[in-house]
Amino acid sequence: GLYALSLLNDLLDISKIDAGKIDLDFTAVDLPELVEACVNSLQPLAKRERILLRTSLAPNLPAVIADRRRLKQILLNLLSNAIKFTNAGGQVIVSARVIDGGDLRLRVHDTGVGMTEDELAAAMQPFHQLDTAPRKQAGTGLGLPVTKALVEANRARLVIASERGAGTSADLIFAKDRLAAP
Repeated sequence: GLYALSLLNDLLDISKIDAGKIDLDFTAVDLPELVEACVNSLQPLAKRERILLRTSLAPNLPAVIADRRRLKQILLNLLSNAIKFTNAGGQVIVSARVIDGGDLRLRVHDTGVGMTEDELAAAMQPFHQLDTAPRKQAGTGLGLPVTKALVEANRARLVIASERGAGTSADLIFAKDRLAAP
């Protein structure tokens, strides 16, 4: 039942975004608070799978102008994928910092199985699931496509870099004009 509900919600999200009908509530989102909430909610899963889940946030991060609920959904999707595709003994790190040019980068990095360029391109297509997870998992094949669409709806960019056997980094880049004044 929960799997079917998750699939239905993902399909509705993609349809709303494609139709330009998604309702977003742009506010100043405190990233450290949001990251902590997401990490705390997935910490039991990471511990069960014997994966170290940690954060590395720069001090005094500016708030980002985004839809808090959707940003949380994005981060939970990325963290869940990172845990799903990381072997026991690996780690998942959430980091955030202001980068050159004044943009803010929120990164989810894992030491997991990684992907080739072709696998990454396939993973970004709706309903395509990679069979590279170290543990058998259920999924819809919509996680990354929905995540990318939600990132773009929040006026940010999603940049994913991955290497087979070395892990994956998923970066959300918020332009400096999407950062709240201190």
